[in-house]
Amino acid sequence: MTDLIKSILELTDVQALQPDFVQIKRIPRETAENSQVLIFQKTPEKIVHILTTNTYPDAVKSITSQLDTHWEKYQIFYTSLEWFQEALKWYDQITQQELAQEMKQTQQQQAEWQSAIDVLKNLYDKRASLDPGEFILQIVRYAFQSGASDLHFQPKWDKIELRLRLDGILHDILTFDLKDFLKYLQKLKFISGVKMNIDYLPQDGRFSFEAVNPNKIQTKVDARVNFMPGLGMESTVIRFLDSTRQVSTFQDIWFSDENYEKLKPYLAKTTGLIVVAWPTWSGKTTTLYTMLNTLNTWETKIITLEDPIEYVMNWIQQSQIDYSKWYDYETWLHAVLRHDPDVILVGETRSLETADISINASLTGHLVFTTLHTNNAVAAINRLLSMEVKPYLLAPALQLVIGQRLVRKICPHCWVKVQASYAADADIQQVLKTLSDLQYFKDKPTPSYDGQIIQATGCEQCNKTWYIGRIAILELLEITQEIRKLIENWGADFEILGKARENGFITMKEEWVLKVLNWMTTIEEVQRVV
Repeated sequence: MTDLIKSILELTDVQALQPDFVQIKRIPRETAENSQVLIFQKTPEKIVHILTTNTYPDAVKSITSQLDTHWEKYQIFYTSLEWFQEALKWYDQITQQELAQEMKQTQQQQAEWQSAIDVLKNLYDKRASLDPGEFILQIVRYAFQSGASDLHFQPKWDKIELRLRLDGILHDILTFDLKDFLKYLQKLKFISGVKMNIDYLPQDGRFSFEAVNPNKIQTKVDARVNFMPGLGMESTVIRFLDSTRQVSTFQDIWFSDENYEKLKPYLAKTTGLIVVAWPTWSGKTTTLYTMLNTLNTWETKIITLEDPIEYVMNWIQQSQIDYSKWYDYETWLHAVLRHDPDVILVGETRSLETADISINASLTGHLVFTTLHTNNAVAAINRLLSMEVKPYLLAPALQLVIGQRLVRKICPHCWVKVQASYAADADIQQVLKTLSDLQYFKDKPTPSYDGQIIQATGCEQCNKTWYIGRIAILELLEITQEIRKLIENWGADFEILGKARENGFITMKEEWVLKVLNWMTTIEEVQRVV
């Protein structure tokens, strides 16, 4: 800060000043211009410096009176109107600075994919000068804006790896020193509402933050946090839930025409049980909400129980389970039937009691959706039977089982056609021959195949990964009368599969071949997942 001795300042004196923009903003520009008085500094001794032409002494007195009211000391400096006009240019510098800062914040707020990761890395380089709480919250925000479904802080001996799950794949982004990360871990625990002195037991917490979603809309994001004892330090995983996300259509999740035609009659039913079966992180929520969105009209009452609620849907009555308050699936299902719903979504079937209530609801005038964790659609039937569900109740209730995986879509900016390898070519030829023999394809041509498949070269758009976004690979098991008889008699998986094949059941492997031949994904990606 400039040490001022003279009380009358000339041009060179004004130009040599180092103004404090925070102090300058205490008097609006219009007021400063009209009254020819402004505040430009505050010394370490808390003395406010005032610059004026003294053309309007009453205005100067008004300013000094306000300072006196707040017990602030001041010193007045005088200059000519010409040199005061030079000082007014400080306001222009403030405006330019604020516009640049606003533009930078906008760019950061709207950062997506690689740009958000770049911003995250730049922020990491400046972490020593930032408040730990603000820094870690910014890291979380940019992780969300990169398109990641979850953020991992994973211990590895003497360091912490920050990893993002993008399109189902974990990517290493940057590394923290173990001791350096401790202060950020404590901040995460604090904002998540868990016990900060507990590091030997798993803990679940949550917090919310504001960020710009992929639709360029400022939104509130719910972060679910789990802390688990790990190697040297707790492992932390943050899952992002943007409740304002738009519900997808069947076209958005790339349902094939064949699968959509098979699904439509079951969505038109008013009773029955539809089971969605898949491992974790296979996109069950998106598919379930897409089906519910199709049924969502004023005439239909839909009630859901979810853990957690990932999309907020108009007109649908959604409920969040809370085990800490003894509000679980079984308690909720007993209550919901008294609300006379047309459609019920049970987030997950984990116990015999939940399965029994869902099945009985589907037999008494309700269309019920639920999920199971199995590797394929056929296995879901025996999973329910192994829970000791009564076969004579399951057989008439069950209408459809959907098996699903998610695979990454090929990058549309850098994919090219290549000749298939001998092994891949033989595999595709065999699948096409099997499909042509199925009842469903008897009167439909199978996709053409000229020995070529697609790969990608990698570009900036896909961050050299070959892929952008994901699509569903499905198998739809329709429960026919023949399959119902097998269920009643505890039929084995291979018996159910054999009967389903007679009715045109397309397996996941055959579905992925169709996706590959329609230039949607690569053989390498599907083999990784399926």
